[in-house]
Amino acid sequence: MKAPYSRHRLRQKELVMNIFFLFEKEYERSQVESIWEIELPIERIKKELEELYSVSYRSSTWIYTQLRRYEEDLGVQLFAKDSRGCGKGSFRLSICDRMLTFYQKQHLYVSDKIKVANGMYDKIINEARARQAAAVRLFLGAGTTLFHLSEIFARRSWQDPLRYSIYTHNLGALKRLLEPAVNSANLEVFTLRGRVDPATFAVLGEAAELRALPPLDYIIMGTSYVADGRLYVESVQETEMMKAILRQLSGEKVLILTKHEFSDQPPPGLQSYGRLEDYDFVLVPSGSLHRQEAKKYERIFEQYQGQFHPEIIHWNYAILRVKKAGSAQ
Repeated sequence: MKAPYSRHRLRQKELVMNIFFLFEKEYERSQVESIWEIELPIERIKKELEELYSVSYRSSTWIYTQLRRYEEDLGVQLFAKDSRGCGKGSFRLSICDRMLTFYQKQHLYVSDKIKVANGMYDKIINEARARQAAAVRLFLGAGTTLFHLSEIFARRSWQDPLRYSIYTHNLGALKRLLEPAVNSANLEVFTLRGRVDPATFAVLGEAAELRALPPLDYIIMGTSYVADGRLYVESVQETEMMKAILRQLSGEKVLILTKHEFSDQPPPGLQSYGRLEDYDFVLVPSGSLHRQEAKKYERIFEQYQGQFHPEIIHWNYAILRVKKAGSAQ
């Protein structure tokens, strides 16, 4: 179905994000196990953009030029182009298979990240209402899923009934929470001291910094990989930081995931910083309604169901209480 109005062209960032959306949609309905395996012909991208947004692109080269300019401004590669076997002026796009930095990951699996970020926000609001709390104190970990949660706090800061004290070492979240349009009277923001990791866009501080933090209502974290119940991130320095966060901070610990983190084997050369049992809750998106067969990561995730007790099952997300060792819950 076409959009009810017609636009000449999408803005550059809109174009990029909507092409990522097309990759996610194709991934959901295809039989491939990895989004990196998908190649989309530029003719198909133009057709789908026209059907979705009533925008008409005559020049395939113009689209690719906009993508390259966006990448140049961002300073990272997002797409790969392959014109082998294609006609003149035609090519296929794929997503760069080395999505390791904050600015790259910020574009990937956005739909699922928004679902779980909204789920975490709903959890905070509903529980604060139940206990008649006027303020919430929380820690936001590193990563782009937590950035989307900070986006919700920032966007709703003028209507939100709660006052927040937010501690974070996530520089993306920090930047969003401190924008001029945010209601700073409702959002009190704190950060840690330490070295900035340019890839993860996180402050990698010392354990002493964490020990000085007060008791928190929520400690909200993400991770890069889950294998055999163990959790991993890409760098040694970030691994140590994640260990310190789990050990030093006091409060309800919530792990928010897109499910794509689940793997049947640990990533080579990395050390685990913790286990699923270190968290009180795991929050994941609900399964796709448009797929006949589950993806590999979902099949692996299903193997962990015995470790969780469903707390809230929403059509967009699931909040799962983690069963502790020796617990009958």
